[in-house]
Amino acid sequence: MTGGPVRLENGDGVAVLTLDRPEARNAITDRDMLDAIISALEQADTDPSIRVLVVTGAGGAFSAGGNVKDMRTRSGIFGGTPAEVSEAYRTTIQQIPRLLATTDLVTIAAVDGPAIGAGFDLALMCDLRLASSRARFAHSFVDLGILPGDGGAWFLTRILGWQRAAELSFSARQVDADEAARIGLVLEVLDPADLMPRALDLAGTIAAKPPYSVRLTKRLLRAARSLPLEEFLDLTAAHQAIAHHTDDHAEAMDAFFERRPGRFTGR
Repeated sequence: MTGGPVRLENGDGVAVLTLDRPEARNAITDRDMLDAIISALEQADTDPSIRVLVVTGAGGAFSAGGNVKDMRTRSGIFGGTPAEVSEAYRTTIQQIPRLLATTDLVTIAAVDGPAIGAGFDLALMCDLRLASSRARFAHSFVDLGILPGDGGAWFLTRILGWQRAAELSFSARQVDADEAARIGLVLEVLDPADLMPRALDLAGTIAAKPPYSVRLTKRLLRAARSLPLEEFLDLTAAHQAIAHHTDDHAEAMDAFFERRPGRFTGR
């Protein structure tokens, strides 16, 4: 999938989704951009050859978030009655967290430059986040007299905890890359030239693991957010029983005892 406001490129089990509207700092609330992101996520999620998805932005910005010109003129998804705006959010930008919160793909945000507002939230929706040294983040919604309508607050509180999420949301202050690493918002900070190589290296490492085991592990991590312990243990036992009967488990055992890399098929 190439051309238009996004690019989706796939190779060796790793796909890269690039927001590609640098002249608009990869703002994501235009209808065509939203449609393109949603389509790319759906395509990646249903492609059995893809195991890891890297999300990044072109042109030195991850994403500036919402289109403030449309906000001011109340056009695009911001136009219409309150009921129409609510429906526009529900059927467009809120589809992104629904897809990213339910996919079994491992998702990695490679953040170079600003990730502001909804752009920050897009990074939060990924499982792992890497940042370049020039990355910066802001939950800037209150400065515009609005709130994170894309669901970002749900992710922010789970990643940083209530107090830190509240401070960033209420103050709308910017966080630089070093602070982001210090508070656990990003996994690593890298030189800009090293960001994508590191993201692809990490993605490749994960993609080389037994795919079904990785998918089941992600499901467990997701379930751990909400299930009580007894229900979680039951789910763990069920998933583990399935994993023990996969071809990849047998191959992993053979590779372990033969001291060689595994050759996994996702079965």
